[in-house]
Parts: sequence; C-alpha cells; structure tokens
Amino acid sequence: MTATPARKRRRPLITGGVSLVAIAVATLAIVGYVWGPAAAIVFTGSPHYPFPPTPQKYAKDVVRAAGLAGIYASSDEFAPARKDALEQVKGASSYEGTYGPLREVVKAAGGKHSDILPPGSESDEGAAPAPPTVVPRGDIAIATVPEVSRHDDSQGYANRLTDGILAHARCGAVVDLRGNGGGDMGPMLAGLSPLVPDGVALSFVGRGRTADVTVNGNAVTGGGTAVTTHGGKRQVPVAVLVDASTASSAEATMLAFRGLESSRSFGVPTAGYASANIAVDLHDGATMLLTTAKDKDRTGEEFAEDPIAPDVASHDAEADALSWLEEQGCSPA
Repeated sequence: MTATPARKRRRPLITGGVSLVAIAVATLAIVGYVWGPAAAIVFTGSPHYPFPPTPQKYAKDVVRAAGLAGIYASSDEFAPARKDALEQVKGASSYEGTYGPLREVVKAAGGKHSDILPPGSESDEGAAPAPPTVVPRGDIAIATVPEVSRHDDSQGYANRLTDGILAHARCGAVVDLRGNGGGDMGPMLAGLSPLVPDGVALSFVGRGRTADVTVNGNAVTGGGTAVTTHGGKRQVPVAVLVDASTASSAEATMLAFRGLESSRSFGVPTAGYASANIAVDLHDGATMLLTTAKDKDRTGEEFAEDPIAPDVASHDAEADALSWLEEQGCSPA
C-alpha cells in the first residue's frame, strides 16, 4: 500500500523505516572516514583510522593531503601526477607497494624538498647525533650548529648553544652552518637566540597564507619545535658560514640573520632547499615530507629551490669571517 502525501508529511524524519538522524550520522562517519585522515594529516601531522586502511585507502589519503597542503598542488603538473599515482596503486597489496607512486605525486605537489621515507629511515639506529659546540677564539664565540631531528633532545641541543654563546661571545660570534642538512629549526634558532633580535626572524609563504617565525627573548615559535632557552642577548656582530651542504632548516637559520646590519654570511651557495615542510607520520611508520611554503627573509626576498648565495663568496669562509669580525673590533687572538 502506498502512503498518502499527508502521512509522509507527518513523518518527516523516517525514510524506509530508518531515522534521518541515523542516516546523517552514518553519512558523517563515511565522510569522516573518506576525508578525515587527509584532513588530520594536514592539521595534526598524522592520519587517524578506526581500523587499518587498505593500501589503496592509505594512498588516497596521502594524495588528498598533498593536494590540500602542497605548495605546488595548484600547478599543471599535479593533476596528472595524482591520476597516475591513484591508477598505479590499484593493484598494491602492501603499504610499501604504494611508496613509489606516492613519492612522485608528493614531489609534484611539494617540489624536490618533498618525499616519502620508509619506516625507520629518519634516523640511523645506533648513531648518536652530533652535539652543537661553542668554543672561544679570543673574544669571539665559534658556534658549530649541526643538523638536529625532531626526535632528538631539542631542549638540550638549544641549551648547549645558548650557554656557550653567552659564555664566549664577548665581542662577536661565528655561526657555522656548513654541512648542516637541516631537520628541526626550532632548537637551532632557539640555541642561537642570544644573537637574533626580537621580532619576526623570517616567514613562511604558502598558498594564500603567510606564517612568521618569531623570536621573543630566548623563545622561538612558528618554526619547528617551539623551544625556549634562558640568559638574554648578546648584541655583537655575527658571521654565518655556509656551504653547498647547508640545506633546509639550516638555510632558514641562515636567513634569520640575513638583512641584519651586524651580520654577514660567508662561503659558497647553499643546497637550495629553503622551504618549509610538514613531516607526517603515516599509518605504517613511513613519513611524508611535504613542502607547504617558501622561506622569506626580513628583506622580503623569497627562496625555495634555488641555492642561496652568501653575502661574501669565499673558499676559506672561517678565515674571511674572522677577518671581517676583526674589522668590527673583535680580536680572534
């Protein structure tokens, strides 16, 4: 028997015996499962699943996240890369089987600084990270700033730099970023905070938004792990040393000094990865690195995939830096 129109109007929340509220809840659950992990990747740095995803679902969420946040996701290259990747993963029987196609689409969305790293590849097991060092050279502090990962002791790393600078930078400082391949910018810049004036040190320029990295005393926010050290400032001239292996967060740290009257950089052009990444821990322990923004220094110049030329080209950067500091009245003897 067919219900009359009047009866239909009396029961507006029932369709086929199922509550529209229940349908709405089910619909939200489906939408949440389809889009939720991709959104979680962008906003929390990790997808969240109620149960293990299939390799195809795993891949689709990475592709969606890349499209949402990748700096080049609106380019002509991304759409065909997305299509090819989704086609290639249809037959994947494991998460590992999706890495190759996903790597291509992530690079299309984020450029050369983006990647898919297999589980365990972010750190070398058994290898302790090199600690930063600060040694005196007369009244000058020589601060060697190595790369540091987000899994290392950020606070201890930063404290070591700050304490050494405050102890030894009586007239000037050398910040040595040579060989620093990047990692977590937060402890690098916090450790060097005695040498960086308060305010915006640099900015990240993404698709439709700009985010600032800010120094306030010995606290750094907006760039990597938020870290605070203590002890105040040293208003001294700073020489920054870079080479072709200075990359990523180390390039951003270099830019934090760029444009300051009391600072000069020495060496050869950097590696050309001056852009901001998000690091996403995927369901199986792999990591997606996705470039979401370019670096912009305090002069307004933007950088991304081209090497950054130092202020002074030099093949003996430390000697030339010490000579410049001597001209500023700092004796290295």
